[in-house]
Amino acid sequence: MEDKKSDDEPGVVNSGSESRNGASGSEEDALPSEDRSLMSNNESTDEEPFVCEVNRSEKRAPGSVPEAAPIIEVINVKKSYILGDMEVSILHDINLTVREGEFLAIMGPSGSGKSTLMNLIGFLDRPTEGKIIIKGRDVNKLSDKEIARLRGLEVGFIFQTFNLIPRLNALENVELPTYANAREGVDTHKKARELLELVGLDDRMHHKPSELSGGQSQRVAIARSLINDPAILLADEPTGNLDSKTGCEILNMFTKLNEEGRTIVMITHDPDIAKYADRVVLVKDGIIQSQDNS
Repeated sequence: MEDKKSDDEPGVVNSGSESRNGASGSEEDALPSEDRSLMSNNESTDEEPFVCEVNRSEKRAPGSVPEAAPIIEVINVKKSYILGDMEVSILHDINLTVREGEFLAIMGPSGSGKSTLMNLIGFLDRPTEGKIIIKGRDVNKLSDKEIARLRGLEVGFIFQTFNLIPRLNALENVELPTYANAREGVDTHKKARELLELVGLDDRMHHKPSELSGGQSQRVAIARSLINDPAILLADEPTGNLDSKTGCEILNMFTKLNEEGRTIVMITHDPDIAKYADRVVLVKDGIIQSQDNS
């Protein structure tokens, strides 16, 4: 007959709570020393959630819409596309006025039509019906060449994915829009250097996009949007690909540009981003649902 092994015999694992917990009664003591150290470090380094602080001057509290002349007017606009034999309606009877110096956020879920509206405001597309008036000029009455000129000089674009040219360095990317349109008497190379200094990238001028972080790439994109001194900045999810801290830095940059007189229209789906604008427009199912001061 085989001898039955004792529960106290060395090398035998007891499944009871005493052996599992050890002498101290703690499950943590049963872990390897490296794991215990990791657990201890995680518990001791818990940080408060990041809270973005956007600095505004006393003259421009959040939600205060400047009383100025309209710079963008969208009047009874509809937009649809033809797909085969079917007409797909994207925007329905949109009416919107943006005033000079306003910081406007356009919010809405994916597929709501908010990016289509931004494309219309930025002359990247034409409305199917209705009028879009920019700085007093009716887009419907302009030729393609006139629209390209107006877009190149009066509107700066900032995209979620940065849209930098990979083979060009930061300085060349900033200067790129001036190859098609430039204001007379401006040294564009000097202006590009000054803008990169403005956004804190004077030491990254000759770096290509692959050598830049996401935040640095977006700063290059902001500098590029300013190269022709536009009156309007259109930003499509500008913080969407950035971490919270870097996104906050970009928001502070927008606020500063706005307080210097730029009109900013920002597309976002994030209410925590939209709340820093003067006014929030909610678009859903191709219709403006509400227009509220933030």
